[in-house]
Amino acid sequence: MTEAREEMERKELTRRKFIAGAAAAGIATVGGILGVGGINLAAAEEPVTVTVNGVPLGGPVPPRIEKNVAIAPVRPLAESLGAEVAWDNVSQTVKITSGKGDVNAAAPAWPWKYQKLDPQAVWQAGYDGYYAGACCYGVFSAIIGELRKKVGYPYTLIPVEMFKYGEGGVVGWSTLCGALNGACAAINLVSSEEVYNKIINELMGWYTQAPFPIGKPAKPKVDKELATSASGSPLCHVSVTNWCKVSGYGAKSPERSERCGRLTGDVAAKAVELLNQYVDGKFVAAYKAPNSISDCMSCHGDKAMNNTRGKMDCVQCHDLSNPVGPHK
Repeated sequence: MTEAREEMERKELTRRKFIAGAAAAGIATVGGILGVGGINLAAAEEPVTVTVNGVPLGGPVPPRIEKNVAIAPVRPLAESLGAEVAWDNVSQTVKITSGKGDVNAAAPAWPWKYQKLDPQAVWQAGYDGYYAGACCYGVFSAIIGELRKKVGYPYTLIPVEMFKYGEGGVVGWSTLCGALNGACAAINLVSSEEVYNKIINELMGWYTQAPFPIGKPAKPKVDKELATSASGSPLCHVSVTNWCKVSGYGAKSPERSERCGRLTGDVAAKAVELLNQYVDGKFVAAYKAPNSISDCMSCHGDKAMNNTRGKMDCVQCHDLSNPVGPHK
């Protein structure tokens, strides 16, 4: 009986030492500390998924099963629940402080941390996202979703569904392409004003000249080779109309939806490519505005008539083949 009690005490001491060591390393034992039941503890160091409010926990140290204990990194776990984490080197203590109801307590200063992403993975996520919530949601959820996996907090705080409003150029109004809308929001979130102005300007210009769709998924919803067209404009209306003219398909056809699904992947991947280039110090603006823009603005801009502003190509909507007024 004494030997059995000594063995139990020895195991308990070992368990406490392991938990203390894990805490010092920034790791929480999910099974031991959080009391999660029903976990199948398999082989040592087996990967395991931990979700917080349905969102997989991200971060540089992935959750795993080690020595028959499910463990997860403290910082991403605590911060995803709105708590602050600090390390006291003197006392060797991980200090976790709850947000205490302050919704801003857990949010870091803008811009948020960005890590390079795989454009191909983002492309596929954008394409899948289009069929789950349309173009704006597709791009934003693709980029933020991959950042959730790679960075974790604070991207676990964002309800990506908030960008479903951008479908069809904002609830079907065919204004700014929803894919651009979602991409610009993600770029703005992770970069300062000086940086996002450069990257977004390049993305917008690229969009007007790119022959969409560019990419094709391994398993497309509509398995056809689709015609391509360049819009000359960032507007949903112009982009879709030009493609329908070239392809012969209607705006409400499955083929047009497939075209916009692939376009969503294209824009998401391009946004990530530009962000990756900037992180690597290799970003170079390649977009060159057509001469028609400067020609129009030479009169309508602030140096003459001063009655318009913008960077879009006027001739996409204003037909100058039958000029009126001062164009004669």
